[in-house]
Amino acid sequence: MKKMAMLVAVVLMSAGVMAQDAKKPVDKAFAPLQGTWTITTFNGQSTDGMGGTSALVIKDDKYQVTSGTVDERGSLKLDATKKPMTIDLIIEEGNDAGKLQLGIIEVTGDTMKVKLNLAGATPRPTSFEAEEGQILVTATRAK
Repeated sequence: MKKMAMLVAVVLMSAGVMAQDAKKPVDKAFAPLQGTWTITTFNGQSTDGMGGTSALVIKDDKYQVTSGTVDERGSLKLDATKKPMTIDLIIEEGNDAGKLQLGIIEVTGDTMKVKLNLAGATPRPTSFEAEEGQILVTATRAK
């Protein structure tokens, strides 16, 4: 009976450790990104008149983009030690599923600026200047 109780205790403790690993806390660098963002410009052009509202939702280290017919979901990886901060989109659902998209990101108050290379392409952008073949997005925090 004692062996059974000890076995149950070990299994429960192991399950608790695994549950903690599965729900590890998200890096504090993600805090300013949390919430719903309205995409206001795309490559320097206003998104007004592009056929509906474009939205980016970030919860923990997951994201979802909805823009007209584009619907993409995935995970985010940040490196806050870099200036500007780097961001990797690990695309899990959508037209570019299975690809990595490299970029940089800056959040100032309720404004987010993101510059991304095309999905699957390298190198990572290094500035927020508009460049051919890269994506520059500005978004504001939805109220």
